Amino acid sequence: MMRLLSIGIDCVSSAIFVIPALAILQCTIYRKFKPFCVKLIFAFYAIAMFSVVGVPAVGTLQIDFGMNLIPFADIVNSPFAYMKNTILNIILFIPMGFFVPAVWKNFRSFKTMFFMGLAVSLGIELLQIFTFRLTDIDDLITNTAGTVIGYEISRKFSFPFSLKTEESKESLVRYEPVLILAVTLWVSMFLKPMVSDGIWNIII
Repeated sequence: MMRLLSIGIDCVSSAIFVIPALAILQCTIYRKFKPFCVKLIFAFYAIAMFSVVGVPAVGTLQIDFGMNLIPFADIVNSPFAYMKNTILNIILFIPMGFFVPAVWKNFRSFKTMFFMGLAVSLGIELLQIFTFRLTDIDDLITNTAGTVIGYEISRKFSFPFSLKTEESKESLVRYEPVLILAVTLWVSMFLKPMVSDGIWNIII
């Protein structure tokens, strides 16, 4: 229950900054507001994802080189906990694999989504060097697998949320989901803590 409350507070705290930032990007790139809600859903998913994986706030960074570089090594020590963590990691990244190609046409290939899932997961694992969490190669594998599974599900549904604006060749449009992820990550690390800490102080 506390975990869900924490994710909710992170989403509310980030929304204060993310919604205006995306509105500015939307009006700058497209000169119109129509597809904004679809992209806002993806942004809130990204905020929740960064909250779940424990992206560090800039004020709490501390170097901890706890790493597991041997795939599937932990399954021997605690098979139930390992399988639970594996399933949750896969489920966490399925929405990204589903949503990105469903909306943005230039991300509709297995190779593109595989490398996107790999890159996002690698970025998260590298950031966890600066937290108390373990940087784990198994998370890299399962997160990428979740992205690929989401892509295959989206492909089966014929990419249902396609936006006509994706026909543009402008670089900002072509890499818009990456830009949204970058904005939400930056907000999660630098701006969100200023609000979320205040909310926690009121609750506690």
